[in-house]
Amino acid sequence: MSSFTVLMPTYDRPDLFHLFDKAIDSSLHNSVVPDEIIVVVDGPVSAEFKLKIKDYESHDLVSVIWLPKNCGLTNALNQGLKAVTTKYVFRADGDDINRPDRFATQLEMLHSGLNLVGSAIIERDIEGKQLAVKRCPSTHEEIINYCKRRNPFNHMTVAFDYKAVMSVGGYPDVYLLEDWGLWVLLLESGVVTGNTNKVLVDATADINMYKRRGGIKMIFSEYAMQKFLIRHLNKNFVVAAFDFIIKGLILIAPASLRGFVYRKYLRDSE
Repeated sequence: MSSFTVLMPTYDRPDLFHLFDKAIDSSLHNSVVPDEIIVVVDGPVSAEFKLKIKDYESHDLVSVIWLPKNCGLTNALNQGLKAVTTKYVFRADGDDINRPDRFATQLEMLHSGLNLVGSAIIERDIEGKQLAVKRCPSTHEEIINYCKRRNPFNHMTVAFDYKAVMSVGGYPDVYLLEDWGLWVLLLESGVVTGNTNKVLVDATADINMYKRRGGIKMIFSEYAMQKFLIRHLNKNFVVAAFDFIIKGLILIAPASLRGFVYRKYLRDSE
């Protein structure tokens, strides 16, 4: 069985504090136990949250990187990657729950010759009620085509070859789309990818998630992402312009309407 690290960033947010125990325990008590869990704390957190993290820091498998100020997810992930010493890295979020067979399932996929893998998720509200299922394209060819229009992986479900990611420089600095940017760079470099339709992660989703996915900053980010796709995956300029306009309209819509669009047209009910 190959060695692997779970990389989990977190920062000072009330829902992350309340769900942190369940999230990290779902890694510590998986059917296959990771060699290490690296928690990256992005900036100062509340005293209560700090104590909770420090309790886990005393665990043999958990190491914590404390960043002095909040620098954003891209920087937090890249700082965490610098500390990895294993062959594979499994991403996890501080408010999501890994199902017991996640690591075993994805290790088998990686051992089959894939370099980057992901899975389906169930989105749940903070009380645990199921909201939607989000699946991604399965085969490598489908992922390449899909990647030119939308993010082909659920970020909190991915596992990847560490050396492959470091060879492209880690996560690129594309605001809130750094994961999509990384998949683009990896596909450009020739890695082999795949997704399973099996749900391996229960992800927390609420109105605040949709608020974070909108606004002026996200419009600029989407513009940068379309340029990124043209440069690295030879996306057609006209298609890129069309996608930018459509997504821009969604990004400036109210969060409740944006959430409706996501769940009605971009998710499955079961």
